[in-house]
Amino acid sequence: MERGPSRLLEAVAGFFIPRACREHVLGDLCERYTSPAQYMMDALRTVPLVIISRIRRTTDAQVLLMEAFALYLSYLAAASFLDRQFLTDQRGLLRLAILAAIALVALMVGDAYSDPKKRSLLRPILCAATAIESACLAQALFWAGNRELAVPAWIMIFGSGLSIVLVSGLRLLFRPVTEHPQGAGKGALWLAQTGEPVRIPSVVMHLVACVWIIVMAACFDQPLRRGVVAILLALGVVAQLRRNS
Repeated sequence: MERGPSRLLEAVAGFFIPRACREHVLGDLCERYTSPAQYMMDALRTVPLVIISRIRRTTDAQVLLMEAFALYLSYLAAASFLDRQFLTDQRGLLRLAILAAIALVALMVGDAYSDPKKRSLLRPILCAATAIESACLAQALFWAGNRELAVPAWIMIFGSGLSIVLVSGLRLLFRPVTEHPQGAGKGALWLAQTGEPVRIPSVVMHLVACVWIIVMAACFDQPLRRGVVAILLALGVVAQLRRNS
């Protein structure tokens, strides 16, 4: 029996394993090592399950729903403001939903791979910007391949900028689950977190909420404006109740 996997094999496997659990998963794979082929097959079976488990532990369903709403509403507002004819297209709303869904998946994967020990006030903005960048890259592929799923450039640019503002605002209001992962079944030792979370001043949170409501209301005409403001105010009430509890 060989002593263990080569550094190259461990480096390749470790690249795909989330940082929070990388050391322990690589240790388990090393203990079961018998040959390079066996190690690769074992990693192919184990790593996807580890990623899924990590996503489940670092995803807050309520916040995820609000982020999905914010992303889709951002692109919908951009289309309504810049090109209303786009919304009358048979696949217009679907194309906006695909763009928002790609950014949402990127947010989930980014949380799973994030380092729980690193906390910063800029982190919500960087996470939102990275997710939107992933959606823009996917959009570029659509333009190069299937243009029927592509969104016009100005709608994508305006909606992406608005999405970064709204999603980063949500992440300032709601502390990421990466600071206190929720259990998926029994908690694992390698998911234990240490350190104090970053505290956001209440003035900053209320300011972000006010800017959020004003920007979103300005993107719609009068018939839709009241409904948008009502929904955003409801989200603000939910945020305050969760913060107080």
